[in-house]
Amino acid sequence: MLTLRTLAAWPNNVAAPIAEFLGTAILTMTFLIMAGYAAFPFYIGLSAAIALMVVYVMFGKVSGAHANPALTFGLWTARKVPTLRAIVYIASQMLGGLAAWQLFQYIASRPLPAASVEFSGPVWIAEAVGTAVLAGGLCAALSRGYDAFQTAMTYGAALFIGLIIAALALTSSQGFIGYINPAVALGLRHWGTAYVFGPLLGALVGVNLYYWLFADSKNKK
Repeated sequence: MLTLRTLAAWPNNVAAPIAEFLGTAILTMTFLIMAGYAAFPFYIGLSAAIALMVVYVMFGKVSGAHANPALTFGLWTARKVPTLRAIVYIASQMLGGLAAWQLFQYIASRPLPAASVEFSGPVWIAEAVGTAVLAGGLCAALSRGYDAFQTAMTYGAALFIGLIIAALALTSSQGFIGYINPAVALGLRHWGTAYVFGPLLGALVGVNLYYWLFADSKNKK
């Protein structure tokens, strides 16, 4: 039964999923645009890092601005995100990636072809290692209580480094850069096991290893 209290709480309940949807869509759109104009991982990674910084400043206080299903999964395994919230976040993030793909096609007036993604051990490992670096950067900022600007800078820098690492395993036929984000990979139509399970594994290891080894005692719980 709807009550005034339920209606009053509704904006707070939907703000976080919408923030994750929009944040992931912004990040994915940045990848889509830059992949068409920049041939070097450095420029794509730098643009994505700046976009993530902006996303965190916009939505960090609302949802945490994960903008990445792998990071949400990793934080969930470390009991930093409740189960229901993690499910809603991941669904919102995947929808954000899909929305960016459709918006890009509409604005660019051309279809985005699906890429043929074959199994590759090096890509698997590169995606996992790159995501672990990203996860470590975010966990460092959160565990140390950085303010929004400091966290955004750390988060963005970690994404840049993670993307450069992930790009080491890629060839021109597979793409310009790693994604270390399943929602971004979906939005760019580079859907494959390496781009899904690699980041999930990397986030699992990166988040838990950081909180186990480097976080202070009160943040290890």
